[in-house]
Amino acid sequence: MEDARELAIAKLAGILKHPDDLNTKVEPLVRKLTKEKAAMDAQLSSGVQSQLDHVQQGLETLAISTESNNRIKDNMRRIDKLCSDTRYMIKDFPRINKVSQIHKNFAATQEKVKSFQALYKRLNHIESMFRPLEHDVFEPQSDLLYVHYHLFKLEEFRDETMHQARDSPHDVQITLKTYFRKVDVLSDDFTKHLWQLTRHMLALVEEGCGPTIVILVKILECEEHADDKALAVRQAQASHQDLQRDNDKKWRLAEGNPRTIKSYRVQFFEQLHQAIVERFHEQLAPYQQADDWVGILDATDFIFADLELVYDQIVPRFPKKYKIFPYYVLEYHRHTYEMLNRMVDQELDAGSILRLLRFVRDYYATMSTRLGVTEELLEPQLLDGQEQSLVDEYLKLVRTKLAEWTSNLMSTESKDFVQRDKSPEESTDGQYGMAGAVDMFQIINQQIDVAADANQGMLLYLVVSECSKVMKDSQTFWKKLLATELRKQLDQPEDVPIGFVEYTVALANDQVKCADFADAILQRIIPLVESRYKMQADEKLSAAVEGYIHIATTAREALLEVTFNDIRPVFNDLFTSRWYDQPLVPSVIETFKDYFTREFMHLNKQLFLKLLDDILDRFMMLYLQSMRNRKSTFKVPACLKKIENDVTVSYKFFAKYIPEAQLGERFDVLEQVYHLVTSERHMVYVDYYSLRQAYPDVPLAFVEDVLSKRDDLDRSALKEIMEGIKAKSREYEPQADAPPTIFSRIKW
Repeated sequence: MEDARELAIAKLAGILKHPDDLNTKVEPLVRKLTKEKAAMDAQLSSGVQSQLDHVQQGLETLAISTESNNRIKDNMRRIDKLCSDTRYMIKDFPRINKVSQIHKNFAATQEKVKSFQALYKRLNHIESMFRPLEHDVFEPQSDLLYVHYHLFKLEEFRDETMHQARDSPHDVQITLKTYFRKVDVLSDDFTKHLWQLTRHMLALVEEGCGPTIVILVKILECEEHADDKALAVRQAQASHQDLQRDNDKKWRLAEGNPRTIKSYRVQFFEQLHQAIVERFHEQLAPYQQADDWVGILDATDFIFADLELVYDQIVPRFPKKYKIFPYYVLEYHRHTYEMLNRMVDQELDAGSILRLLRFVRDYYATMSTRLGVTEELLEPQLLDGQEQSLVDEYLKLVRTKLAEWTSNLMSTESKDFVQRDKSPEESTDGQYGMAGAVDMFQIINQQIDVAADANQGMLLYLVVSECSKVMKDSQTFWKKLLATELRKQLDQPEDVPIGFVEYTVALANDQVKCADFADAILQRIIPLVESRYKMQADEKLSAAVEGYIHIATTAREALLEVTFNDIRPVFNDLFTSRWYDQPLVPSVIETFKDYFTREFMHLNKQLFLKLLDDILDRFMMLYLQSMRNRKSTFKVPACLKKIENDVTVSYKFFAKYIPEAQLGERFDVLEQVYHLVTSERHMVYVDYYSLRQAYPDVPLAFVEDVLSKRDDLDRSALKEIMEGIKAKSREYEPQADAPPTIFSRIKW
């Protein structure tokens, strides 16, 4: 009530939002609600009246039924009384009745004696027809129905006789049992033969013995019908004992059906269960004995073939009430379930776990596509829903194995890289390298391929994620090791083993290979990963590719540092007195030649070109920086010839590897600065303008330092020139989007 009241108040609050609504909305609202209430009351009244009419009709029907029942009881009582009274209307009725009963007993006894006399003859005839059928289940069983019919009659005779003799002396019962022994034996043999046929049903339909299965079903139906009839009689006898009267056999029910209940249908399914057990054992036992669990999974194709055979050949020969196909499906499924549970209890390797997960997925898919059986109908669920725990276990194994293998690889590779006892391996194309990169990606590809074969997009992503971690750890390891060894090489070159450059070349080449390997994995795997994981997988593998490229770049920079570490002191002497006396730049070029012909020629082509570009760039920057050295002096005109010689020697060397058109653009800066050094006093402004036009970011300090080093300009002339240059510089506005030039990369 409180809830209804609160709901009503809330609804009114929503309708009557303003004070004026009390005057304008209340009356229309009351009229509307009154109409709705009247309509609802009318509907309720109609519904209640309808229910009352139905109840009244039901009560009247019950009253009529009670009256009819009582009338039938009265009629039965009158019939009973009439029957009882008639015996007194006939003279000598007891004697007549007794004589009639004696005659009936005599006829029954005579019939029983004849049956006993023909018993063995009938048995021998039936047995002579049955024994050939028993020897080979694949022989035509057309006589089996005939045998069953006559055996059924003999069993009825036996059961009826033993039932009639139940109150006889014990020796009489023993005699009868001995007499019926052959019937019992033949009945047992016949039943065994039926179960033999049952256990071979699949083989029977494969051999084209479908009619035999129809005969088997007919016999089962006949026996089940007889069981139902006997059970119905016994139930009726138990339910109506109050109608039986002592010493009044006229109203006694039949003494019950003497048949021995066989429950063939129950036994039939028990035999089917045993046949399926034997089928699984026959197909899988060799693999179980060898602990070959993957072989077991590969050998399970018989499951679907058998079920298809059942659906196509056996189901049409059975009544629907047997539900033979669902029985087969569930039995096969439960055996598969138990088999997988035994497999899970073993210590499985990573490959076996993946194969198991793929089997479960394929199993449900095949059941649905080939047999039309959905996963919801298959109980219990395979693996009891423990797929995720198996995935976790697999990932744990993958993580452990990858860590173990990569650790061993890194240990061997790092030992070779640090000790450098021998030269790196050389490929057929002349590139240095180490075997670890190829070996590591063989391991990674193997794990990813196995995961891809499992046909599970999420699992594939998780494996890719683990492999990405391994790649990242490898990159971190090499980055740290390279930095450590580079520092040793730069600080104490005499105390470290030789071959650092060769191994750095090998490392750079390996990182490029790894980037290519990782990119190949990216292109191959992304289409196989589930859509919800595609972006994450792409990001991880792309990051791995970029990481390898970064390490290759770091290795290239290390080569650059080592190269210039040997010749850096030479640049400190450029444009000094030593420069005028000795061929310093030619000695630098000779050093370059040594590196390029001995070590750098084994570098990856793309890395080689980038390193060449870096060396040229560094050479140009150091050459320009040297012009500002404290002891630098431009002795005109002696310096002009030296600069020309330096440019010529270096240009010829780099021209071997770089196209002249591109190289000319790179050397243009030296030409521009050369003009600044050689320019006449009144032409300096023009040469500076040309330099500024080509290189907008050239510092004024650099220009001033270069001009101050010229021995042909005194201070006053220099001051005058610089004031003019600075004035012109303030007037010059470089383009805002002008790209940075070499001067922006020089650390002044």
